[in-house]
Amino acid sequence: MTAQSMFEVVVPGSIWVTEHPVWFSGIRQRARTTVVRLAGGALWVHSPCAPTDEVCSALDALGEVRFIVVPNCFHHLQTPATAARYPSALVVGPKSAQTRNAQVKLNLDARDPAYLSVTPELTPIHLGGVPFLDETVFFHRESGSLIAADLLMSACARDHWTSRLAGRVFGHYGRVRTPPDVRWHTQPTLAVAESIAQLRALPLERILVAHADAITERPTEQLSEAWKFAMPAQLEASRATP
Repeated sequence: MTAQSMFEVVVPGSIWVTEHPVWFSGIRQRARTTVVRLAGGALWVHSPCAPTDEVCSALDALGEVRFIVVPNCFHHLQTPATAARYPSALVVGPKSAQTRNAQVKLNLDARDPAYLSVTPELTPIHLGGVPFLDETVFFHRESGSLIAADLLMSACARDHWTSRLAGRVFGHYGRVRTPPDVRWHTQPTLAVAESIAQLRALPLERILVAHADAITERPTEQLSEAWKFAMPAQLEASRATP
């Protein structure tokens, strides 16, 4: 298995993705692992998939795995196995993931100066006001790519029938929306509004999330529409005022 066949190129020489199936609450979804090549050739692996021999061979062909990134308190399942395959790599993520999975051993938080100083290509932005996720997203400025896990989701024709059905029931089939459980656990607050405003201000070319195709058509507008439900009423009113 070659890197070219295992990983799809998103940005030549910089960003690759691979998909794998996961079951969640009786629904089979496509989940995405994103790999970024940092300056000097080291690899940053976001939301790792199962480190099979084929996956690891493809990763090794791309570079040295330096960072294993747990984006939120849910996307941690394959982190222990990946860390075991790459013991010299540093595991970056929130303590909430460690609370949910005692096998996850974190080295750094995404906001630690020691991490920030060696990954200048990727700007971490914590999604405030959504403790249910405790997610940090990352902006790769050179390519305009926002890399996230459960910030957004969408189902399409190439998804499993259970995912297509759920998408139709919850309104994210053929449409970019927040995941249903995130929406149910999120209240309109200034913290959410400020986080989304910070993301909207970025020069976005694409958004890469775990459970959707790459969002390349009007990414900023689709992000805004998906999170409109969580905007405090006073902010919505102020936007409507000329």
